Amino acid sequence: MSNTNKIVLSGYYGFDNIGDEAVLYSIISVLRKEIKDIEITVLSNNPDKTKALYGVNSINRWDMKAVVKTIKESDMLISGGGSLLQDVTSGKTVPYYLAIVKIAQFYKKKVVFYSQGIGPVNKTYSRWMIKKVVNKVDGIFVRDSASKKLLEEIGVKKTIGEALDPVLGIELPEEKEASKSDKVVGIYIRPWKDEAHDKNLKDSLVPGLIYLLEKGYKLCFIPMHYEQDLEIAKEIAKEVKEVAKTNEKIDKENLEANIKVVDKMLSIKEVLVYTASFDLVIGMRLHSLIMAAASKVPVMALSYDPKVTEFMKEIEVSHCLDTVSLNQEGFMKELKTVEASKEEQRSHLEEILKIKKERIYLPVWRIKELLGR
Repeated sequence: MSNTNKIVLSGYYGFDNIGDEAVLYSIISVLRKEIKDIEITVLSNNPDKTKALYGVNSINRWDMKAVVKTIKESDMLISGGGSLLQDVTSGKTVPYYLAIVKIAQFYKKKVVFYSQGIGPVNKTYSRWMIKKVVNKVDGIFVRDSASKKLLEEIGVKKTIGEALDPVLGIELPEEKEASKSDKVVGIYIRPWKDEAHDKNLKDSLVPGLIYLLEKGYKLCFIPMHYEQDLEIAKEIAKEVKEVAKTNEKIDKENLEANIKVVDKMLSIKEVLVYTASFDLVIGMRLHSLIMAAASKVPVMALSYDPKVTEFMKEIEVSHCLDTVSLNQEGFMKELKTVEASKEEQRSHLEEILKIKKERIYLPVWRIKELLGR
């Protein structure tokens, strides 16, 4: 009789979002490290690519007939990572992920929530569904205290474990993109809300980025979600170059080399290589900040969502500005503070991760217990 356990992974996978792909990569890595003889099937928007990237089985997340069959033949469903239970991006998100959980519960399969970020959840029916479904889950682990608090407010009575985002435990590459003599700041910006918000974001950042060029730094823009992030990165880079051309303190001959937008879809490893090589990361994308922290690279957050603010609280770093109220003066002031205290933050990140890193493994320990391993 085979001792192999069949595990199905559900999440926002196969959409070319590096943050969510890094979550998937990290969960798969930890499962394989901690549990021998497991067979993993990922529900993906792009099954062929997911199979090729991670060496797992994968089926189309929209093919409900195949999803039902796969879950029925499995031992466990993991609803994994990311901000799955929220109704800000779409009113269909919560019903979809809870429907997957309900299928597993119908067939009496074990279900574990793996380091999820919960919320915002504004709709009454979303809250009602979460309360009904999540109270029957076998293991609930969230990535921050705000997610735990929200589930309790909604009416989840089961024990809720506070883990960490699995990407904080990601295996880091040894090679680096830049040489040690380079001073490079990584910038991970995304569009958000509307044109007015994005214009204010660009206007607020440019003087600070000019300041970094004056200090001898290079700027490198990384589009974490290539199709979404590339345009705004190019717009900011173009504006910075135009202003830099009139600045006497900046080397004009090397502007193209010193202000770089990575114009290609990057793999997880490529993003990690870039991130680990930076002196400082300015990030809107949550997982740009998480990858930086995992690499002990100092961070400054531009928070467009509570999940960003909560992560900065988790790592006990105060350099976090709200994008809604962002302005040139506030960004410049905070940037100078961060730039002047990089080494102190680097040491702090090293210490804080030593203290908290064990929490990354809380979900997998529960999974092993439920599987009898």
